[in-house]
Amino acid sequence: MARERLRSVAGVVAVLTLAGGALGAERLADLMKATRTVAEIPAFENDYVRVSYALLEYPPAERRVAESRPVVLYVRVKAEGRFVNTRLLDPPRASRPLWQPGVVPRGVHIEVLKWPPAPPALGEPGTDPPSDALEEEHWEAGRLVMATFRPQDYAVGTGRFPSVTTFLSEGVVEVWNRGLRRRMGVQAGDAFWFEAATRITNIDDYPIGAAIVQLTSR
Repeated sequence: MARERLRSVAGVVAVLTLAGGALGAERLADLMKATRTVAEIPAFENDYVRVSYALLEYPPAERRVAESRPVVLYVRVKAEGRFVNTRLLDPPRASRPLWQPGVVPRGVHIEVLKWPPAPPALGEPGTDPPSDALEEEHWEAGRLVMATFRPQDYAVGTGRFPSVTTFLSEGVVEVWNRGLRRRMGVQAGDAFWFEAATRITNIDDYPIGAAIVQLTSR
């Protein structure tokens, strides 16, 4: 049954509009069709995943339209030699303005190399995604969670599973895991590997959107 579900979502393009974002579903799909991939560059690799950025070229448009387009158009997951999910993305409402000089739109490609070990059954208090996060797709040994981290929400994170988390808007966050804490600025399109039960605190003045690809192990 799990493999049948995996096959059924292979190559399917689904559409998501986060919290009334600027682009509607139809426009995102049209934009995907009109976009050209100009390069693919490595982002990072570890024992479990290989992540790369597909650098995109949007068709020309007037400034108002161009500035409303997402920096991260999609996240695509590949596992066991096949694509299991492609998700179009739209940034959260009230996030920082996205377009700045030098910004290059991108897609995020995630290839699963090996499934991680199962985390503790009880998880870690205060590391679940925000209460209004949505589980948008579930496939064999993985799922995609869309989350918006609100300013100064101290009891949220990426969940009890390890993840590749792609930020959809700019801001400043504190990341905590296993007693280690670091503060970092993030840009729309930045993807990171976070261990299981990672806590993320948005210390910016604006909401920060994230696409969390959790590897739920086998």
